[in-house]
Amino acid sequence: MVQVIISDTLNNEISKIIDKIFERYEIENRIRDKRVLVKPNILGPFPPERGVTTDPKLISAIVKNLKICKAKEIIVGDNSGSIHFDPLKIAKVTGILDASDGCFTNIAKEVIEVKVNSKYIDKLFVSKPVIEADYIINVPKFKTHSLTTITGAIKNMFGIIPGGKKAQLHTLTRSVNEFAELLVDIYQIRIPDLNIMDAIIGMEGVGPTNGEPRIINKIIASDNGISLDSVMATMMGLKPESIELLQIAKKRNLGEIDISKIDIDGKLEIISGYKTPNNGLLQKIRKAAVPYIFNFAKIKPLVDHNKCKRCERCIEVCPVSAMNLKNSFPEADRKKCISCFCCEEHCPYGAIILPSWQRDLYNRLIRGK
Repeated sequence: MVQVIISDTLNNEISKIIDKIFERYEIENRIRDKRVLVKPNILGPFPPERGVTTDPKLISAIVKNLKICKAKEIIVGDNSGSIHFDPLKIAKVTGILDASDGCFTNIAKEVIEVKVNSKYIDKLFVSKPVIEADYIINVPKFKTHSLTTITGAIKNMFGIIPGGKKAQLHTLTRSVNEFAELLVDIYQIRIPDLNIMDAIIGMEGVGPTNGEPRIINKIIASDNGISLDSVMATMMGLKPESIELLQIAKKRNLGEIDISKIDIDGKLEIISGYKTPNNGLLQKIRKAAVPYIFNFAKIKPLVDHNKCKRCERCIEVCPVSAMNLKNSFPEADRKKCISCFCCEEHCPYGAIILPSWQRDLYNRLIRGK
């Protein structure tokens, strides 16, 4: 039976929690004289208190333990979604550069083409350190996601793909389910050996960037990312079997999503009032309808002119050039938009609004937008 460890940071030091995790999974024996990659979530240049990126205190504790265990080489790195920023500057803002204690590397510098077992694409460029690593520690964030509902261990491995190429992959799929399939395809390129989730400050609402920080004070760990994500979803008040990513992973026998069949070491509690992206009946109908009536079922992002600083980041990251300036502000072209929500994910000011399907339908039919 797969095990998931839930640790409370409120009553325990992070370093002691990592000590316990390393001991439980016999990390010293597994990584001695080996090349280790630590893969945090470094979505963009956001400070730790925003709850967007992996907490640097967790990275610091992991790196210190890896050095004690005498790893041959330690690399801390991720491919940020912010393609127009220096990776070192992003790592500095997030606190991960200093926390890495000299081990941070721009893993986008060297890429290698690999074959992918996917019906959407045959080959992909992946950061070379990912393929060369003997042992990978995946360090995702406890967050919601406006497109995939959750961001966790599976979604964090999307970061093995270099910057701009991630946005392009959205053009290959036409529904949430298809994109989830592609994400699991990428996850299977190199399944992590260990997953240590940062649930110290999580994110609720419309994540993964502009949701609301939520103090949880937990660290969750498992050598199976699918079961780890299932525990996270349960803590959010969601049913794991309702999440497309977990449905697909389960069908491929990648992990257990039935909570009753997962050995929980620690206290599993549903977080009261945790806000998740719209997962109601109408949203489920929309998701199911997208492959068949794509242009009608998709949602057009809106721009809040009061928050928008006209940095044009949303225009730069849009994989289908649907965002353009109109009356001095960005606006999405509904005919071009594929509802990938890259614009919302990369807006540093929270100016991109994702309306509910009902509201979007109103905008389309009544307001003609």
